[in-house]
Amino acid sequence: MGDGVRIRAGRRVVEVKRPDKELFGAGGPTKEDLARYHVRIAPLMLPHLKGRPVALERYPGGVGGPGFFVKHPSVPDWVRTLEIEGESMMEARDAATLVWCADQAAITLHAWQSREPRLGRPDLLILDLDPPDTDPGAFAACKAAARDAREVLEEAGLAAYVMTTGSKGLHVRSPLRPELDDQEVRDLAKLLAERVAERAPGERTTEVRKNKREGRLFVDYLRNGREQLAVAPYSVRVREGAPVAAPLFWEELDDLGSPRAFGLDLEREECPFRGMHRRARSPKGARDRLGRPRAA
Repeated sequence: MGDGVRIRAGRRVVEVKRPDKELFGAGGPTKEDLARYHVRIAPLMLPHLKGRPVALERYPGGVGGPGFFVKHPSVPDWVRTLEIEGESMMEARDAATLVWCADQAAITLHAWQSREPRLGRPDLLILDLDPPDTDPGAFAACKAAARDAREVLEEAGLAAYVMTTGSKGLHVRSPLRPELDDQEVRDLAKLLAERVAERAPGERTTEVRKNKREGRLFVDYLRNGREQLAVAPYSVRVREGAPVAAPLFWEELDDLGSPRAFGLDLEREECPFRGMHRRARSPKGARDRLGRPRAA
């Protein structure tokens, strides 16, 4: 193992210890590879993290070993933190913080759906489309569910964006005006998820208990709610090959073969989520629309 490398990230230089440590299986990307990916992707990733509390998914021995979540990490004094009910959570505001995360073998970053100064009033709603492990055609069904989720959101007056999770499925994300609290947004997400499931009840469910899903895709609304977390756009997942949670343009969905199609070589001239929050819509208005009787 190397003694350490110093990586420039913006105005700061961060040391990455044991840079040759293979985090993603034998012969796979190293800790240094993860750090350099973070430097390169930071201009696209950071706008989705600014002001949001972040939790870290750390795997010091790499993806083949044990890992753990850290919600309140001990950070250098130059890493910004947010105070929440007497406890501090990290904010990823700059590329140097992302490099520090890589040095800590923090592979995946998970973020809140609300941001400072309106913590507890989400400006983002997420539907997590989670296909069953046993169905070889599950990802095709997942893509169909994403298109239906887009229609359901737009019928409710909301905008819809899609991204791979880098794991099994897709996220459909909707920017919100921060009008409702966490629980109210969770309730809205449940209503939307039920509408998506109702379009193909034999293939989809909102049933939280796995033993009740009967092999159907789970339209998961639980990423919304008090202190709930979701994988950050452009974050790397704890999987061999280092797949990335990648924002997509909707037209890319047709030819996409896998939710793990993108890795550390991901290149984007423009983020598909650019300008997302200029399209924030009223969750109160959406809730009102969903409360109306649907046309026969």
